[in-house]
Amino acid sequence: MTPSNPFAAINLNGMGTMRGVTLALPNDRVRDFLPAGMELADQQVTPPGTHPVILFFHDMFRAQMSIPTLLPNMTYREHSVGVPYTNISSGSITPGRPGPYYFMPKLYLDNFWATIGGIAFWGFPKEMASVLVTAESYTVTSFTGQRVTSLAWKKPTDEYRPVRDVANFEPVRQMLSQPMISMLPMAMGPFFILSDFDKDWTTAMVRPLETSLEVDVEYVPGYGGGRYPESGWSPGIDASVIGSYELRALWRLSLPYPPLFSFNK
Repeated sequence: MTPSNPFAAINLNGMGTMRGVTLALPNDRVRDFLPAGMELADQQVTPPGTHPVILFFHDMFRAQMSIPTLLPNMTYREHSVGVPYTNISSGSITPGRPGPYYFMPKLYLDNFWATIGGIAFWGFPKEMASVLVTAESYTVTSFTGQRVTSLAWKKPTDEYRPVRDVANFEPVRQMLSQPMISMLPMAMGPFFILSDFDKDWTTAMVRPLETSLEVDVEYVPGYGGGRYPESGWSPGIDASVIGSYELRALWRLSLPYPPLFSFNK
């Protein structure tokens, strides 16, 4: 992960096991995920009239700053909703290149310091929750006791493979390599800010997962409750570009920087 972005010289870094599910949702619904000043960009991952939405169910290990701080190493769990291929609209008050960017309208974590730092410094809309992980499930429950969402998966039969050996993962890798866009101050705006959530793709490993996703409450406007897929199991990444997967990778989150800057990825 050699940085071409100078804002990555000081960073938060760690190791992650990242279970990813890609949904193809109607454009009108996904537009509701976005704040004022953002719009959907063109993409070729999902069929016309739909847009990819990426659900991540993370286990983050040994997260630490690259410079000495008073914060301890952090191991925590994090669920995120992500919309790749988003642009800053022409009516935004934040100047800079339009995109494409990766926007996260909601994140749930079970670690206080990672939640506070993400909101205050990076502008991510994080919220504390309880997370229960078993060998074949990942469940997020709000502090009021309401189950929010739960991912189940079949026991994997395939071994981990380098990401370069899984052809269907390349469009996913491109989406996950887009700069993250968030809002300052405090994840509310009105200003947009960028950060790079880089993975070490040279050592990252991936394997297919067959998954079923249950959503109990509409915790992102437009992302309705229900089961995805309605019945059965979603395909693995080996069978479909929008298939599910489990990714293991070293990661690094850069310092925030304004959209006026552009860096090669």
